[in-house]
Amino acid sequence: MKTNEGKEVLLVSPSSRAFNHYRPPLALMYLSGYLKHCGERSRIIDVIHAHQIRDRSFHRNMETYYREVEDEIVERVARSEADIVGITCYTPELDEVEKLARRFKSVKPGVIIIVGGIHPTLHPEHFFYESSPFDFAVVGEGEITLCDLVRAIRSKTELSSVLGIVFYDKNKASLVITERRPVVENLDDIAFPDYDGLDMNYYTSASPYSIRGVFTRSFYVLSSRGCPSSCVFCVSKRLREYHGARHYERLRSPNSLYNEIKYLQEKYFIDAFYFIDDLFTLSKDNVRCFCELLRSKQNSLIWGCSSKVNTVDYDILKIMRDAGCIQIDFGVEKGSDTALASLKKGITVKQIKSTFSNCRNLGIRTFANMLVNTPGENEKDLCDMFNLLDEIRPNIVSFNIFTPYPGCEIYDTFRVELERQQYAWLLRNAVDLVLEMPEKFRFASHSVDIGQWIKQAMIRYNRIWPNLVEFFDPRYIISFLRSRRKGNYIRQLVLLIREFCNQKF
Repeated sequence: MKTNEGKEVLLVSPSSRAFNHYRPPLALMYLSGYLKHCGERSRIIDVIHAHQIRDRSFHRNMETYYREVEDEIVERVARSEADIVGITCYTPELDEVEKLARRFKSVKPGVIIIVGGIHPTLHPEHFFYESSPFDFAVVGEGEITLCDLVRAIRSKTELSSVLGIVFYDKNKASLVITERRPVVENLDDIAFPDYDGLDMNYYTSASPYSIRGVFTRSFYVLSSRGCPSSCVFCVSKRLREYHGARHYERLRSPNSLYNEIKYLQEKYFIDAFYFIDDLFTLSKDNVRCFCELLRSKQNSLIWGCSSKVNTVDYDILKIMRDAGCIQIDFGVEKGSDTALASLKKGITVKQIKSTFSNCRNLGIRTFANMLVNTPGENEKDLCDMFNLLDEIRPNIVSFNIFTPYPGCEIYDTFRVELERQQYAWLLRNAVDLVLEMPEKFRFASHSVDIGQWIKQAMIRYNRIWPNLVEFFDPRYIISFLRSRRKGNYIRQLVLLIREFCNQKF
């Protein structure tokens, strides 16, 4: 059933995301895809800033570029036929999303503003107050809820009957939180993302940011929802508790995944894909079926994914490799069982060593995520990280500085209590936060200069030549030779070299 024919729903990506390296707004794409599937008009506003080279000029003029993006978003909303605008909001984006909402109300009086995302789900009260520009918040998974809400608004039906929303009832002078909507159990029932709403030429351009460190024309695919882990530095556990679902972790079928990937290959000429899930290898049976499907169709795409070391063994890794998997990202985080247990990772050093050894023997590249500045961290923990990395020899290592986000266990345990206006600090460089506000952002027990330590660690473990070897891998060479967009690789390589030179010299 269509409602208000001629009107459209706009879904807006916040201004700061215009500077993400080739990272598409996948959540908005799913929302828009589902709305269109249900017969509603929708359009994504995703402004990509033209200045993509991160040189000195870029950083010097960042505020100017940011204002240009914001103005462009507002102008597009003003020119639209929208009666409803949805904005996604991550915790650090609260101020900028509020500013956008106010500007939308100014240029388009009467427009309904709906906010959604992780922060509205965990803290909807932050969006409703006197003179708030927000009309509704969608909490939890948004596809079905947003569609129901759009139709209820346009048909002027009882809003309190819509599951999974929050709004301020002016007549009762109170916040209304409706019954929570159950999670979608069968993810195959959700429509494919709305690719037509994006600049797919940009998002599928050759880059090393999808399968990190591998220069290819790739795109992101979501194969599951939910994570069963309880890491103290992540909000996944809180979201699982919020939904209270017995089966919060859900998987798409291998056929659904293959059909989406085949569509991307045929229409947008991708040469690779990356599963952006928290845990692609949650079910060995699902992985095995998917890989068998890829091989049976003789698909030549290369791909990567995220995984957890205790969910894969030699046999499943071999199956993945034979189906085109060239890289797996793992959350290693620490170098000792004691430190891993303190983070509630649910893995051991022995499992890390075994999995990295299996990957190396099978020729699968490994990406190790490490985490510093966690509660109780001492100098021995830093040494343990180096010792473990020296042994497991990942192809690429990312050293991340823990910063406390509302919803993670550390934030609650240590009563960080950032004020609402302080959330934007989380967009700043983590090194600066630790140095300038140690009372809120330094959790490590040692006195080591974390910024300098990470610089030295990055130099030690991320050398250029070992990563260039990947381009001599027969699987990569075949993928490139079969590409129908070889010219794009050359153009993008020039940009990549310019950016590298600007950062290094």
